[in-house]
Amino acid sequence: MYLSTRTRLVSFCFSCLALVAWGDEEAARQDYDWTTDHMQVGVRWQPFGLKGCDTYDANRPLIAEHSSYAQFWVSWNAAEPTEKNTDYTKNMSGYLQAIDHAVNLCAERGVKVELVMWHCPGWASETGKAGAWRPKAGKYAEFVTRLARHFKHRVGAYQLYHEVNLQGLINGADIDFVMSEIFIRGGQAIRAVYDAKPNQQVIISTSGTSPCESCGTLEGLRGKGAVAVDDYYDQLIANKQLMPVVDALNLNVSDHFNGYGMMDGRLIPNVWGQYDLARGKLDAANYRSKKILSSESWIVWDGSGNNHDVNADGKRDERDAFDKTVTIFGKMLERGLNTMNMPWCDNSSRWSMGLVKRVDYNGRIKKLKPEWVVPSNNGGPGIVTRKLSLRGGSDDTFKPVEVDRGTLRFTEKNYLNPGDPNHLHYYVWRWYAQISGGSDEVIRHALAGERGNDITTFGNGVSGSEQYKISSYDRSKKSFTVLLYLSGGAGTGFVEISIPSSIQDGTYYNNAFSKTDFRGEGFKDGEKYQVRVLTRDINRSTGADENVSIQGSKESVVADGKLTFRIGAVRMFTTIEFLPLDSL
Repeated sequence: MYLSTRTRLVSFCFSCLALVAWGDEEAARQDYDWTTDHMQVGVRWQPFGLKGCDTYDANRPLIAEHSSYAQFWVSWNAAEPTEKNTDYTKNMSGYLQAIDHAVNLCAERGVKVELVMWHCPGWASETGKAGAWRPKAGKYAEFVTRLARHFKHRVGAYQLYHEVNLQGLINGADIDFVMSEIFIRGGQAIRAVYDAKPNQQVIISTSGTSPCESCGTLEGLRGKGAVAVDDYYDQLIANKQLMPVVDALNLNVSDHFNGYGMMDGRLIPNVWGQYDLARGKLDAANYRSKKILSSESWIVWDGSGNNHDVNADGKRDERDAFDKTVTIFGKMLERGLNTMNMPWCDNSSRWSMGLVKRVDYNGRIKKLKPEWVVPSNNGGPGIVTRKLSLRGGSDDTFKPVEVDRGTLRFTEKNYLNPGDPNHLHYYVWRWYAQISGGSDEVIRHALAGERGNDITTFGNGVSGSEQYKISSYDRSKKSFTVLLYLSGGAGTGFVEISIPSSIQDGTYYNNAFSKTDFRGEGFKDGEKYQVRVLTRDINRSTGADENVSIQGSKESVVADGKLTFRIGAVRMFTTIEFLPLDSL
């Protein structure tokens, strides 16, 4: 649903049920320094460089309403194809102009930004070849210095490279070069820019790890696949020069191989197993201050070989993506991963991973290729039913080019609901995205199972083989949000939920290592609060809310440092907000 500036969807309880007037001006966007204690759920966005297209995309609810951050891949080769393109004032490349414009669109909407760097231009590589080649000494640090100076105050996080566990991503290099030249010198270069006055907080992390078990391994890593990833983490953590430079390590979050990110079935049986592996290594080395971030993330939705029939209904389709999103997001966020993103739109890659569909935003695609566009269910622009690249100089002159997928090519027959601008698993992503509050400032709160800082549930409605509990604190609204997923929630039982009433000293978050001390924020004993609850199901064919129940209390009092509420007739997807008494 698209809304004018006079109306916005109310926060979660009424997001699908009611509208509220906000007056002629939108509420002020929240600005804050992004730290690893903050929670971010968002998208990976690769703009086409067509200003009208990118502006339209930024105004879609996915980014403008629900995302708290956006990740952009920055190919050094495309950003600076020639040395003259290192002068961003006089000769900025068209590629970097597109990212620059999209970053501005995010900043205008209060969406935080992360950049991920990769590849190398021929003029900066040792071989003279452009692409996945080892750069000359010092050139990478110079590149990220230019980026950091240009994007300072608009970009809050940098991942220093992409999937360096694979040799094919940085040919000619080895793990020692990656650690010294890319991670240490590159990280120091970015931090120097952000430490310069006026200084700004920045999150610097290493590189995601490709889940490919059979791909060629970066020289200097032991073994291949999961064994090499295991060694990769060991070598990074053992490097006494590197660890002070970075705030976090990275991992890919994907449905690769078995539908849940398996590499070898032993060291890394699934993506959350890789999280546990890395977290355990950091803990063993006494690096409780270091976090783990999400790098490249995807969940395939179509009938290709990359998808998996995880629900055993004999089909590989969007329902499988729905189920995989429930599990992967639930297990990763509950464990403590504070950043999660997904490709936001069907783009020009060969894989079908987007949360939403490409739409014919200005009618040009239908004019040129009417057979590629079907009407939208919501009365908006038509739905593009092909995987496209939009090539051309402007919104009025671009040519839609179908991506060559051979036997993998998809059409509207692959869509479960062709007229829906969103794919089915978008609705699960949107539910999880509530935990990060959009443009609000939101930090991690209690962690399920953490003694003294737990999210506890009790009652005969706590049922099902999959159960996830995630909690956050919205510093903008001074409220707590809890997401509760119960695969057995059938509306026949109750759940009593309880969380600490203020930010506690946590094992990994909100502790002595935190850049900003948020401990103690929240509600004190004797203070009054109110509760709003929305418990519901999400239709596994349309994404529509079903069996909706809105519950709440008008007034409660904090006691024994706890916020509590009993939810009746609990369904599968439940959102609980604990708010100040005067917040409505």
